[in-house]
Amino acid sequence: MDLVQIRHFLTLARTLNFTRAAELCHITQPAFTRSIQRLEEELGGPLVLRERALTQLTQLGRDMLPLLQGTHDAAEAVRARAADHRRAEDAAPLRIGLAPSVPVEALAPVLREVAGRVAGCELALRRDAALALVEALLHGTLDVALLPEGAAEAERLNAWPLWQEGVVVLAAGDHRFAGLDRVRAIELDQEVLVAADPPGACAEATARLAAEFGLRLVAVHRGTEPEVASLVALGLGVALAPAGAWRPPGVVARPLAEPELAHRVMLGAVAGRPMNRAATAFLKLCRARSWA
Repeated sequence: MDLVQIRHFLTLARTLNFTRAAELCHITQPAFTRSIQRLEEELGGPLVLRERALTQLTQLGRDMLPLLQGTHDAAEAVRARAADHRRAEDAAPLRIGLAPSVPVEALAPVLREVAGRVAGCELALRRDAALALVEALLHGTLDVALLPEGAAEAERLNAWPLWQEGVVVLAAGDHRFAGLDRVRAIELDQEVLVAADPPGACAEATARLAAEFGLRLVAVHRGTEPEVASLVALGLGVALAPAGAWRPPGVVARPLAEPELAHRVMLGAVAGRPMNRAATAFLKLCRARSWA
């Protein structure tokens, strides 16, 4: 049996009239009659006594009526719950993770377009270290995240490049670097270094400078990626950071030169995981946009 046959029987039980029941079900009377007959064959006996002036349920029909009504009601409850779930998913917030160096201002055009496309979109931003954002993506507490290239290579993530971000040297305002327009790599030799722990966006840049130029870049002080600039402000050392990294008052950023280094900012999302409308729109718009 199927739910259509059950709905036809319930309509007939309510009207006790084949013609009227067929009209209410929006099918022809012969098709309606065949549907009732197929249900009777499935249940092993007549459900309705077909009399010229009077149609009534048989004993089997009366016995089956509450059971078939319960089946119909349960199916409708399933449909309603599924529809509620779809509506809840569509209304869910757009949850974006931002690595410490990623400026939210860069996303303004995309966020405005998402808000225009998805009515009632609720935005939730989370600023955190790259590895913490990857964990949040994998555990489903973020929909997408903007990450440095190395972090976006995590297993189970899809990642798309957005823009190139340069590397700067962070120093306290009274440090000798504050008087320079730019800092050459060689000038970092033997400087006290503040590094991110766990390694942040510039870990690869630090390793490259040490390997290619023979610089002695030993991290004396460590802190989480958002705290590196705060340690620099205390005068504890200098740091390599992405150009967009936050810095407190009293900390200057000078471009790194000779060589100029950069890393890519990536958009990451869990491979194969369904998204709500807002997250899907954000992902498509980011991938379609020219970030140059």
